[in-house]
Amino acid sequence: MGGALVVRQRGVVANWRGDRGYGFVTPEGGGPDLFLHVSAFQRADARPHPGMEVTYDAQVNRKGQLRAEHVVLAGEKVIRTPSVSQTGDRIIGYFVVATFAIIMILEIKFWGMPAWVLAIYGGASIISVVLYWQDKRAAIAGTWRIPEEQLHLLGLIGGWPGAVIAQNIFRHKTQKKHFVSYFWFTVLLNVLIFAAAGSIIYFDWLNQLLGTQ
Repeated sequence: MGGALVVRQRGVVANWRGDRGYGFVTPEGGGPDLFLHVSAFQRADARPHPGMEVTYDAQVNRKGQLRAEHVVLAGEKVIRTPSVSQTGDRIIGYFVVATFAIIMILEIKFWGMPAWVLAIYGGASIISVVLYWQDKRAAIAGTWRIPEEQLHLLGLIGGWPGAVIAQNIFRHKTQKKHFVSYFWFTVLLNVLIFAAAGSIIYFDWLNQLLGTQ
């Protein structure tokens, strides 16, 4: 699960404060500087200094601050070692999506759920992936962001499977506890609505079947 797609950036260390172990990275392609802490370097013996060329993952922390993570010298290979909790969260997310997809297919095939429901979920999920990608790029560039309310609304109407995939692929919106809590609340609401609709359709189908016998 460690092969998530992350936009790798290149930049130069600036305003380094060695006595405090932090500074900033100025992106090579322009945009706002990113906060850089010495612990973000892959090598524990790294000695950052102004003008050092590095590559890094641009991430947004829980406070909305741009940070450089998994930092290495330009040209050095990056070794990714996701934490157990991160890997566990991804596995759970993918498992929920896969389970829901299987249940939906069974509902359509055997219990009378209209096929257009699958089209709604698929279309909304594709839109979710695109919006999360755009928001990730905007966060890195420091430009206009996609409102979180729009992302939640899209998830509520059926785009949450795509949102789960996008969050893991782009490593975006996974550290903000407030956002994550609301996101999974909308997922729960959507699943409950789906289950209620499925139950109504199923029992109506069952009654019709028994009525013909």
